[in-house]
Amino acid sequence: MYVLIAFLTPLLHALSCIVDAHFSNNIFKKIPSLVFYATISNIIIIPFLFFFGTPIIPPLEILAILFIIALIEVCYQIPYYHALRNIDTSIVVALFSLGKITIPVLAYFIVNEKLSLMQYLGFGIILLSTFLLNFDIKKLKINIAFFLMLVVSLLLSLSSVLSKYSLQSVDFVTVLFWGSLFATSICLSLLLLPKYRTDIVSTFPQYKKRIKLFLSNELLNQGGTLAGTIALAHLPVLAVKSIGSSQSIFTLLLGFMLYKIFGNRFKENLTSQEVIKKLISFTAIIIGINMVLL
Repeated sequence: MYVLIAFLTPLLHALSCIVDAHFSNNIFKKIPSLVFYATISNIIIIPFLFFFGTPIIPPLEILAILFIIALIEVCYQIPYYHALRNIDTSIVVALFSLGKITIPVLAYFIVNEKLSLMQYLGFGIILLSTFLLNFDIKKLKINIAFFLMLVVSLLLSLSSVLSKYSLQSVDFVTVLFWGSLFATSICLSLLLLPKYRTDIVSTFPQYKKRIKLFLSNELLNQGGTLAGTIALAHLPVLAVKSIGSSQSIFTLLLGFMLYKIFGNRFKENLTSQEVIKKLISFTAIIIGINMVLL
């Protein structure tokens, strides 16, 4: 049962990423406006938090850390949405795996923690697979999405570390409450800048028209995170992380199904050659992640 729950995380997050790609490629021309509306939609989770407890006012140190986490949660979306415009959605999802190798690598440089030969091999497999997915052999250059998602992965890794530190002092309800509140406040501050305010106001009808999709997307994202949390409480960490790394394959399969239903609305190359290339690379990335996490 808990294995099935664990599979909900990559499934729901895959659907969320497909919706993100639709917003970025088809609805909003300017990414700051998309970040604004995507972030303020996060406020939907606040009422549900009170089912699990009441948030408190944390110490100033923790409050400052929660603000940094919120700032990261807002800022990472900019390179993320740019990446979704430059390459297929399933490949962007696969590039999230870059974040899974940053922690042991940072541990090596910061505390001189040695990696095993198996971990080095896994590290190499992940890098090679993501490189091949993003390398244009005709132009002999790597897609900018690789570097954008490297930034995203580093930011999210830092956010995870700071969240874990915060959870040592306050409960998850407080972390999520203040994080959502700060992130919304940061985005609302964009309205003070005429450069961004004009486009945000002009695209409000687009948001209003699709507000149900925005809120549904947020529920997909939060539902996937909740499923992962429940699975972690009953399954080994390695098992949950391994299952989670299948998200790119889910994205590809769901992209194919949506293509059959809605046509070519989503950014995904589904030619036989590309699908085979992706499946081989995604499988190699999953193997590499398991080797690094050993």
